[in-house]
Amino acid sequence: MSWDVYVYRFPHEAQSPADIEDGWEPPVIGTGREVRAALAGVLPGITFGEDGWGEYAGPGFSLSTTTTAADDTPVTGVGLIFHGGGEGAVRAALAVMDVLGARAVETGSGGFLNPESGLSSFEAWQAYRDGVLRGS
Repeated sequence: MSWDVYVYRFPHEAQSPADIEDGWEPPVIGTGREVRAALAGVLPGITFGEDGWGEYAGPGFSLSTTTTAADDTPVTGVGLIFHGGGEGAVRAALAVMDVLGARAVETGSGGFLNPESGLSSFEAWQAYRDGVLRGS
């Protein structure tokens, strides 16, 4: 199971994902090349395969990212797929948001990720994951 974080330039006025109007189109955050360079800047050692998928190993967690757009193709969003645990995962997600000038929705709470609630949301997801794996 993974903790998934979806990074887009969501409207600043939206207090929750439910506030985003139907038909909203996310603005471009950069080209494939620019997004991968930004990720490499905040995730030292990230590697990108020929297919564009990024792989990163952090302290206690691993991260895969769906940055598969061609170098000059506009990118509107990035998916971050985390496995493992630790505060480093939350810090990595926040760093990606910051470098891309974007916001993110995460699967722990289903809400926007932010520095104040990021760790508690991640811990809630971990507790859910652990319960599922134990069969409880």
